[in-house]
Amino acid sequence: MLIDFHAHAFPDKLAKNAVASLAARAHFTPFTDGTAADAFRLLSEQGVDRCVLLNIAVTPRSMHHVNDFAISLSRDPRAIPFGSVHPDATDAKEELARLQDAGIRGIKFHNEYQDFYVDDDRALPLYEECAKRGFILLFHGGADAGFAPPVKTPPARMARVCRYFPEAKIVVAHLGGQDMPDEAIEHLGPTNALIDTSFASRSVPLAAAERVIRAFGADRVLFGTDCPWDTPASMLEYLAKIALTEEEREKIYHRNARRLLGEL
Repeated sequence: MLIDFHAHAFPDKLAKNAVASLAARAHFTPFTDGTAADAFRLLSEQGVDRCVLLNIAVTPRSMHHVNDFAISLSRDPRAIPFGSVHPDATDAKEELARLQDAGIRGIKFHNEYQDFYVDDDRALPLYEECAKRGFILLFHGGADAGFAPPVKTPPARMARVCRYFPEAKIVVAHLGGQDMPDEAIEHLGPTNALIDTSFASRSVPLAAAERVIRAFGADRVLFGTDCPWDTPASMLEYLAKIALTEEEREKIYHRNARRLLGEL
């Protein structure tokens, strides 16, 4: 089994423009047209059985629309859609209740697009509510090619959040910090956070990725692609070059995800 814990799709009527805008901003080439149907096509062709589909409430105003789309995706058994909330939305906590009632199991935060530092005091009550409701909190980690410094979710700041909420189910994308592998090891290694491998095969030297995976341990690593910006085939080929036991690969490819989702 293979679970992609980090993929993206957009509503059909928005997908073309959304992917074009993101590609232009970050100078990336997408591998799908941005729709859920095309994500499912690519992922299934390359061996993925199920995928976590992520969207972002970039503004308070967009929050309900983003989550309506996430809820609609939950009808497909291949999808594990996550919702998103914005700390400046006056009804963010009520929105979390709506998502929980709809069976959504995780919340995505991307602090660059949402424009707040990950450890900003105004976001902490929202994280606490997520944790109380049993949501997985998935954060973009480290730099983003579409944004200039300063980075809003560096490992040191992310670690503060982990220490505030030691019982929370926290995943930090991009091996804990895009372009910041050593900082991820130093600051997030001692915490409760899991990491995913999203976009690593396109952007992280193999030796650095192996160093991070060894530091965190296979129990805390989730397979993720960042589709449409990377592919399962590329990520599998990349991870195959790291000396892992079969048991470690099973954990990374699906067992850790299933455990985190409450399926084991």
